[in-house]
Amino acid sequence: MSVTDRGPSAALDPTQERVVAHRDGVLVAQGAPGTGKTTVLVRHVQQRISAGLAPDHCLVIAPTRQSASRVRTAIARGLGATHTQPLARTAASLAFAVLRLAAARADEPAPRLISGAEQDAVLRELLAGHEESGTGPSWPPDLELARRTTGFRDQLRDLLMRAVEHGVGRADLEHLSRVHGRPEWACAGEVLEEYDQVTALADPGSYDPAWICTAAAGLLEGDESLRAVVHERVSFVGVDDAQELTASAARLLDVVRPAGVDSVLVGDPDAAVLGFRGAVPGAFLELGERWAGEAGPARETLGVRHGTSGAVGEVVDRVAQRIGLVGDARHRGPISGDEQGTGSVRITRSAAQEASLVARWLRHAHLVEGVPWQELSVIARSVQQQDAVRRALASGGVPVRVDRSSVPIGSDPAARPLLLALDIVTREAPGVGPGWSVDPEEALELLQSPLGGMDPVGLRRLRRSLRGAELAAGGLRRADDLVALRVNDPDLRSAAPADLPPELAPVARVGRLLDAGREAVVRGGSTPGRGEGSGQAVTGPDEILWALWSASGLAASWSRQAAGGGALGARADRDLDAVLVLFEAAESYAERLPGARPRSFLDSVRSAELAADTLVQGARRTEAVEVLTPHAAAGRRWRRVAVVGVQDGIWPDLRLRDTLLGAEALVSAVHGRPVAGPEAWRAAQAAVRADELRQFHVAVSRPTEGLLVTAVASTDDQPSGLLDLVEPGFRERPPAEVPPPMTLRGLVAELRRAAVRSHREGERSTRDAAVGLLGRLAVEDVPGADPAAWWTLRETSSTAPVRPEGPVRVSPSRLQTFRDCELRWFLTSRGAETGEAFRAELGTLVHDIVAHTPDAPCLSSPPSWTGAGTTWGWWRGGSRSAPSRMPDGCWRGMPTTSPGRGPPAGSSSAASSTCRCCSVLRTTRIASAAGTHVSSGPSTGWSAPARAPWSSRTSRPGAPRCRRRRGAARPARGLSGGGDRGRLR
Repeated sequence: MSVTDRGPSAALDPTQERVVAHRDGVLVAQGAPGTGKTTVLVRHVQQRISAGLAPDHCLVIAPTRQSASRVRTAIARGLGATHTQPLARTAASLAFAVLRLAAARADEPAPRLISGAEQDAVLRELLAGHEESGTGPSWPPDLELARRTTGFRDQLRDLLMRAVEHGVGRADLEHLSRVHGRPEWACAGEVLEEYDQVTALADPGSYDPAWICTAAAGLLEGDESLRAVVHERVSFVGVDDAQELTASAARLLDVVRPAGVDSVLVGDPDAAVLGFRGAVPGAFLELGERWAGEAGPARETLGVRHGTSGAVGEVVDRVAQRIGLVGDARHRGPISGDEQGTGSVRITRSAAQEASLVARWLRHAHLVEGVPWQELSVIARSVQQQDAVRRALASGGVPVRVDRSSVPIGSDPAARPLLLALDIVTREAPGVGPGWSVDPEEALELLQSPLGGMDPVGLRRLRRSLRGAELAAGGLRRADDLVALRVNDPDLRSAAPADLPPELAPVARVGRLLDAGREAVVRGGSTPGRGEGSGQAVTGPDEILWALWSASGLAASWSRQAAGGGALGARADRDLDAVLVLFEAAESYAERLPGARPRSFLDSVRSAELAADTLVQGARRTEAVEVLTPHAAAGRRWRRVAVVGVQDGIWPDLRLRDTLLGAEALVSAVHGRPVAGPEAWRAAQAAVRADELRQFHVAVSRPTEGLLVTAVASTDDQPSGLLDLVEPGFRERPPAEVPPPMTLRGLVAELRRAAVRSHREGERSTRDAAVGLLGRLAVEDVPGADPAAWWTLRETSSTAPVRPEGPVRVSPSRLQTFRDCELRWFLTSRGAETGEAFRAELGTLVHDIVAHTPDAPCLSSPPSWTGAGTTWGWWRGGSRSAPSRMPDGCWRGMPTTSPGRGPPAGSSSAASSTCRCCSVLRTTRIASAAGTHVSSGPSTGWSAPARAPWSSRTSRPGAPRCRRRRGAARPARGLSGGGDRGRLR
């Protein structure tokens, strides 16, 4: 149970009182979620300190830094004693303290903990170096293609972590490789040895998270004097959530704890969620046995679930019964309290409806039942699901706390512009002008970033202005080149702000910012060719970033926005947090590698694919709903929790986790368990199934009074079997009908709908009530409530036709839209699309050029498209090569015998067959109403009824079939032949 759920004066049940009062020996206390395991450990420590035990002699271990912080706060509340050591810490923190003590005794540099992002970067560079030089281990041939992938590196890192946790070195890996026929383990041993050498040489005294506990334990085991010093400082050992202990953490506690010292271990083997970090759910039971000796530890089972409704408790118990048993089952099925609550399942027809349902459920709890936002939470299985849920809830009027801890700092939207500016000012000087220059893409990115503050409309106005002046002067340079030229112009930056046109003010601001950064570079001598052994002073990356940040002026504006609150304030909070993390990373890099070039820091940050761990305290939005994964939610409780996205194949995800390199198989080999064969395969499957059930068990046990579990039932998605454990018989109900959202806009829409419907049906009382509420909302200026803003009641602004009289050109890909809803077709044809609709625009453009210019040259060059009205943005990235391939695809499907048709000169395509998706490139005439039909035109000589269903298995006799790629969009239903343009009349 979360220590915040029960105050320090809350009454304890008899079993809890026995745990708190325990003295003399080792106690192992087990209990299901909500039985107060953390509470009794906190009370136990407080009583010991109150009885005279020095706080610095109490060693309390928690599984994560966040849980350790919560336990520290709970112990210190009302303690009335001072301390110099943390009241609770993680096993890694304890290991670090031991290593720091050893370094101080030996007069050596203090140790440093390598973050996961740095570890991944070192491993990536090692593997890349092996590929380039042809050196490194001789991996098995079946791994040849996988070695260059991110997944291979992830599994290799997991394998190395498991090896060092169990004290397995290169020689051990080579031995196990020969015994079990796993040659990849020997290769991994060679990489492990090289990794250790590289980190020891580049950063002496550094330890990665997987190795630090093993290193500290090994140091204590080999140094009796150091062990004696540590033992003098430990008079009590307590372990919270002990089911999350790894093998290396258990080994460290074994050597840190003096013999005979009182110890309390509390945990629940069914609630272990850190298996991906090597947690062993039953390790604490074995640890208690070793510490207690032959007599065995005292045991207590917490049997009363406090503060949890009976309905939620029943769900938790049903899930727990399906988890593989570790130890005994006495802690399962505790007595639940009398609190009222619910535990239910809701199925929707789509993911959008699921998000809308959850948003309404949360808003109802807050607005109607008065539950504070911070007492509501949403749990999703994966980080990818989290992102989608956050966006959907935010659009549904639910304040969401956004956590950027999983985003690499080089990819953060707030830090990326500063890194780009750092890149520009630290390049080798071009020899002229200010010592820096930007290309068109960099100029546009900086102008549209917070550093420039230019919106798309302002940028378009600037581009048009510069392009117009260029054409008037007889020039032919592109607008983007002209923008970059203005950013690089020193005269523009030196002009007084009052003398600048409004559209050039952001350009001058970006230029001055880059000038400030360049001055910092030159002042410290951080230009290429200096530093890293040159003996000259080098400006650190933190100093250059500070110069850029100071010149940006964003500190004041973002601080004001953050203080103002609201959505804009929350975003400013997140951006400021990201900048703080960036500065911390830069400062740490400068301290760790003094004299290193700033560009080395830039390369390390940009290449990181994992988010670096940080101690920076970010802004905390208290009045908001958290969206978490099960392992992030462990140890915490909320009044209401929604568990979303419980789909078949996603939760549980029964795929074996380490099929490539066998990290878990290595652990089995170390412990003498089978590694291959049916028995090992069944054991691996059982372990994965138990891990998935434990995560679900933790998720459904987080609420105290209300649980909602949701899933989607559609053609592509089916609910998971886990839902039967939550609410048996839910499949007998049809999918839920999602009511309108509980927002003011949703209320206005529902009232307007009710007013119109009741008026048509003659229900005047309902109509009058709806109109009365609309009038009240209109007085409060709620958007959409005032009839003066309703489009149907406004006067027609113009009676002129939207399009000139005559045939209306229509793309055959839009025919199905027209037949489904004429209004939707009309609106989308007039630009009512979301986003840029790049692929649709590009396809229309290519077909238009092919239709009107059969002998068009190659379209791979951007100038070929300058007359098409396209914007600069779609030429970026992979979109550059798409236009050059598309005409070739059209010509491969065109018959060479058609008059005026054939591949253009120089084309590599040979027309071999008629593609029925692209053959009708001429004007298609579509008659209206009942006589609708599609004609291919006189040159193809065939037609088909418009309502014939599309089928790739049926075609006109003798006509080749379409070679459409798998996954490509099908032609509109009802078209047996396609084309790009047609006329509707």
